[in-house]
Amino acid sequence: MIHIIHRMASIAANEKQICSIKHAIRTRQGHNIFVFGSPYHSNLGDQAQSYCIERWANRNYPEYQVFIFDTQFITFHKYQLLSMVRKEIQPTDKIFLHSGYHTTDLYMLEENMQRHVVQMFPDMRIVILPQTIFYKKPNEAVIAERIYNAHPNLHFLCRDDVSYEKAQQMFPHAHLLKFPDIVTTMIGTQHYDHERKGILLVMRNDKEAFYKPEQIQQLKSNLSDIDVVEQTDTTVDLDARYIIAHRQEVLEKTWDNYSRYRVIITDRYHGTIFSLVAGTPVLVLSSTDHKLSSGVKWFPPEFSQYVKFIPELRDIKPNIEQIYNTDLDYYLPPYFEDNYYTKLKTLIGD
Repeated sequence: MIHIIHRMASIAANEKQICSIKHAIRTRQGHNIFVFGSPYHSNLGDQAQSYCIERWANRNYPEYQVFIFDTQFITFHKYQLLSMVRKEIQPTDKIFLHSGYHTTDLYMLEENMQRHVVQMFPDMRIVILPQTIFYKKPNEAVIAERIYNAHPNLHFLCRDDVSYEKAQQMFPHAHLLKFPDIVTTMIGTQHYDHERKGILLVMRNDKEAFYKPEQIQQLKSNLSDIDVVEQTDTTVDLDARYIIAHRQEVLEKTWDNYSRYRVIITDRYHGTIFSLVAGTPVLVLSSTDHKLSSGVKWFPPEFSQYVKFIPELRDIKPNIEQIYNTDLDYYLPPYFEDNYYTKLKTLIGD
C-alpha cells in the first residue's frame, strides 16, 4: 500500500511538472530546443556533456529556449513527457539526443529512450550528439538498425573511428559525421597559475573497468617514490540533483582540483578530457572497449606532450618520469571549439 501511494504521488508530481513544461513551451512556440537523455546520476563526465550542450545551444540559437530532459524523467509513466512534446512540437523546433554512451545494449534505458524519440518524431530532424556505439547482442543491433534507418532525417555524430565505422555499416540511411565529444570544447577555456604537485589517478569502478583493484593499488605503490599519489573518479559522492542545480560550480571546482597535479593517470574518457581542460598532462589507460584507445586519436600533434595512450601498466612510470623532466606551460589552445563546434550548426543544415 505504501509503495502504491508513493507511486501515485510521484505520478501526480510528474503530471504537474509536465503541465508546467507545456506552458513554457507555448510561450515560445516554434522556438524550442529539446535535448533528450541527460544524466540522472553523479557521473561528472556525463554532467559536463549536459553543461556543454546547453552552452553550445544557447550560443548558437539565442532566440530559442532550451529544454534538457533526463532519461528517467522521459521514460517515467510510459513516456508521458514525450507524448506531451509530440502534441506541442512545431516544425521550427529542434530535437537533439544527448551525447554519450547511449547507442549500446549495455545501458538499455538510454538506448530504449533514443529508440522511442526516433520513432515518435519521424517528421522532425533529429541530431544525435556524439556517441560511442557498441552492441554485444546481435538481436539488439538488428532492432537498432531497423529503427534508426527508418527515420528520414537523422543526423548521427560518432565520437571515435570505431563508432563511425560501425555507424556506416549499421545506419547507412543516416547523415553521419565523425565528431569529438562536446566536453572537448572546454579545453583552452580555463587558465591556472597555481603550484602543481603530485600524481592523481582517476579510475573507474564499474562494468567498464579493465584493471583489477589490486593492479591499481600496485601501480600507486610503484609511483609513490616519485611523488604523492592520490585517487579519485569522475563519478562522485554528490547527490545528482545537487550537481544538476550547480553544474558549472561543481565542474569548475573539479577542473581546478585537476589543475593542482603534475600528471594524471586515467581509464576514464572524460577523465582524459577534464585533465586537458585543467592543462594537466594525462596518461590514458585501457578500458574494456574501444572508447579510450580510439578516443585519444582525436588529439592533434600540438597536444602530444599532454596526452598519451599507455596500454601497459609497466610503461606508466617511465612516462611519468619523462613528464616530470619536461618544462611545460600547462596551457592548451581551444582546438576543438575552433575546428569543430563553431561549424556544427552549419554541418547539420541550420
